[in-house]
Amino acid sequence: MKKTVHLFFVLLLAVTLSAVLAACGGTAEPTQPPAAPADTPVPPADTPVPPPPAEPVTLIVGFDIQASSSMDPHQMFELAGAMADYAAYEPLVKITAQDFSTPVPWLAESWDISADGLTYTFHLRPGVTFSSGNPLTAEDVRFSWMRLKNKQGPPSWFMGWVADVQVMDDLTVNVILHDPSPGFIMVATAPYLGIMDSKVVQEHGGSADEDSATTDTATPWLDQNSAGSGPFILTSFTPKSEVVLEANPTYWGEKAKADRIILKHVEDPTTALQMLQRGDLDLLPRLDPDLVEEAKADPNLQVDVLETLDITYMNMTCDPTLSVPLSDVRVRQAILLALDRDGLIQSGLRGYALKPPSILPLGLAGVEESMIQPRDVERAKALLKEAGYENGFTEKFYYPARPLFDLVGAKIKNDLAEVGINVELQPTDYSVLVSMTWGEHTAPWVIGNWYPDYIDYTIYTDYWGYASHDWGANMRCEVPPELEAATDIISHGLDSAERLQAVKDWQAIMLDFAYGTTLYQANELIAMRKEVTGFGYIPVVYTEWGQLGR
Repeated sequence: MKKTVHLFFVLLLAVTLSAVLAACGGTAEPTQPPAAPADTPVPPADTPVPPPPAEPVTLIVGFDIQASSSMDPHQMFELAGAMADYAAYEPLVKITAQDFSTPVPWLAESWDISADGLTYTFHLRPGVTFSSGNPLTAEDVRFSWMRLKNKQGPPSWFMGWVADVQVMDDLTVNVILHDPSPGFIMVATAPYLGIMDSKVVQEHGGSADEDSATTDTATPWLDQNSAGSGPFILTSFTPKSEVVLEANPTYWGEKAKADRIILKHVEDPTTALQMLQRGDLDLLPRLDPDLVEEAKADPNLQVDVLETLDITYMNMTCDPTLSVPLSDVRVRQAILLALDRDGLIQSGLRGYALKPPSILPLGLAGVEESMIQPRDVERAKALLKEAGYENGFTEKFYYPARPLFDLVGAKIKNDLAEVGINVELQPTDYSVLVSMTWGEHTAPWVIGNWYPDYIDYTIYTDYWGYASHDWGANMRCEVPPELEAATDIISHGLDSAERLQAVKDWQAIMLDFAYGTTLYQANELIAMRKEVTGFGYIPVVYTEWGQLGR
């Protein structure tokens, strides 16, 4: 009896609910889905459900971009700009993470060099398009390189080798050099020599004419946009804040693994690591050596210790009007012999650096550890006595006002105190020091950093080996004729064996002349989230940005 009453109320409730829904304009949910129309195919029950669309991938890179004032490839000349530039603009030839020393075809699928070394003929890859859809032609190469040359911006010196760029046909271009230069093919890998869409740049006021330094008005547009063929497109640049790159949807090559890359300005190294640990950053180049162990201890991070071609150097003047003691080669030799570079690397960089024999970094052919000069305090004292400084002397030592260089300066001061030299440390604002060293030439003794803009001896030897270069690297020194002769062979010699021997000779002469030496060759310390994939280190540009993903 109870079962009957219960069923009656259930049926009554169902009828009442149906009436209410009908009165409200609603319809009751059918117990079965409606049958498909006869002409609609019904998928089998075991058909796999397609996965939902992938979430867009944004990778945020923490970097100090305070020196970035432009994203125009022909107006910038600093590392963050070069990194962004390389993502948006592509060179004719490039180097890879697997081999820094061998250029590989890229926008040019091949090239020929004339027997006299003066003409480089580049054969362009067919089918390449810019982000605008315009095809790559030889005129784009001519426009890009002549704009770089005539714009007279900071990187215009890259065109110092080039006398002319000639369009032979749509896919062939001749580059005529002033003098033979076996290193020019590596110069062509530099990010500043990336190829622009000439039509788009001209539409926004760009010019490659001889007067483009005053007539070209494309820079404001190029600061917020790009006109390249690369895997990314620049979409915004906010100085001292960020650079935003979006994946190029029409890229002619393999599509970028990330949808967006942001270079985020972070100045403090501790803050940068904390942001990485929280997940606010995905990649942190230039991890502070003091923070490496903390980063390694975090299970969410991976840390790479990589060899670079970057050097931190020390230069001393040869000009007695700047420093009488330093103008004596015996004093400069004594200083180099008195330096404890092993201790400096351990105390200042926690061991994350190499010790090259001279200005040239280890990793280049002909630069060998067997040439490293060991510390010799007694020999240093003997040289000082011979030069008339048995009781020592006092000299000012200038360096960038940064915590790492405070440690380096303190170590050098202590080392040289052992041979009687009193070092007066002069931490100086970086911009002021650049002016003193590269402009006014008033600093007698300095520390500097040197990051190669392309991978060839000449990026080092030309600036330390030619007296005619009135640059800060020369420190008002009249370099020995034999150093200039070796520099000339390295710059222009077409015989590879002779060039390699000149590299070895050059280092020996530099050690004897002793006006510049590498203090250390720092490792690149890179921390990233565990889920980041595709990273491979490339000097100058850091990585193939299109390969980075998650």
